[in-house]
Amino acid sequence: MFERMSATEASRQYIVLLVDDDLRTSRRMADMLREDGFLVEIARDGAAAIARLARSPVPDALVTELAIAHADGTAVARFARTRRPGLPVLVLTGYPNLFDAQAFADGYPAALFTKPVDYATLRSALDEALLSANAGAAPALQADEVALDSNPDHAPRNTLPGTQTIRALRRP
Repeated sequence: MFERMSATEASRQYIVLLVDDDLRTSRRMADMLREDGFLVEIARDGAAAIARLARSPVPDALVTELAIAHADGTAVARFARTRRPGLPVLVLTGYPNLFDAQAFADGYPAALFTKPVDYATLRSALDEALLSANAGAAPALQADEVALDSNPDHAPRNTLPGTQTIRALRRP
């Protein structure tokens, strides 16, 4: 497993683009990431995310809901990787069956998290992805493997309204 970021790496503030149409969930997760030292920008849909990704500086990581308006999370991630190859992508969804691991064959494999998301696990995966991307390390998974954080059988149960998702995001 990867260690926490070193002091040099931690002193650099990474830019994370958070894409989710549930504003309450986005704001809560953004607050938690900011508390942990990240610069966080929020996009409410795929079009806003792509518009942000077209500007410099390109974010260091993308955390996106899979099912969003105007362009789904996969399309956003593909565009992001045209701007920054190997960009770490963390996908959040209540519908893991819609996730296509082959869409992320170039670079570090996308990590898939079904809702509700455990923040500590998400944060650990984000640290690992940023360390690997910045070190030029080979990905821990093969391109056809998916890093599942939770059981896909829980998907029907995971389609939660924002308030319940926020509760699930809180630290233990």
